Amino acid sequence: MITAAIFDSRVYSELPRVQTLKEKLHPMLYPETEYAFENELLISLVSRLLLQRLLEKKGISIQKLHIHKGRYGKPLLTSSLEFSIAHAAGVAICLVSDEGAVGVDVELIRSIPVDEYKTSFTHDEWHLIQEDPTPQSFFNLWTRKESLLKLHGFGMQVPLRQVDVLHLTGSIYAEDIIYRGVFVRLDIEDYVCHACVPEKDSIPRIEIVAVEL
Repeated sequence: MITAAIFDSRVYSELPRVQTLKEKLHPMLYPETEYAFENELLISLVSRLLLQRLLEKKGISIQKLHIHKGRYGKPLLTSSLEFSIAHAAGVAICLVSDEGAVGVDVELIRSIPVDEYKTSFTHDEWHLIQEDPTPQSFFNLWTRKESLLKLHGFGMQVPLRQVDVLHLTGSIYAEDIIYRGVFVRLDIEDYVCHACVPEKDSIPRIEIVAVEL
């Protein structure tokens, strides 16, 4: 099963404090990135605390875990579980899977200079965006690309034009190999969010659970 937890800052009358989150979070899960703004640090800490809470729900001892990096820098747990986290503009999401690798990405639907991203899309993807030049259309494809790259542990080593996400099953063309994944959309109002899971006979169910920060 794949378990998900979502944090949406809009439902909170008062956001948690950074120091409080640091005190709750196991040091192993501290973000490595240096953030210039406190709100960016806060949402990063929240996403990792979601991971901690989901692991606790599965009865996993954080003290016995370690995080190491895969070939292209993807963080991996020293257990049979896989995880993926994403955050954007006050929303954070974490997925934990006992059915293999998983990837997730989330973006706030907003206006952007779409033409500047033409080289990030395949010919057919760009044609679709031109037919429907809305932020929704753009981020629908963008989050698919990011979630598929995360599924297979790639970062920006693969040009985005080599990531084809026009259909329900996406493909990465890299290293003379085709890496595939199946997309699952998660509904968050005003955002676009996609998970990506390995190609199997059936799409695994994603259970969204409530967790206390």
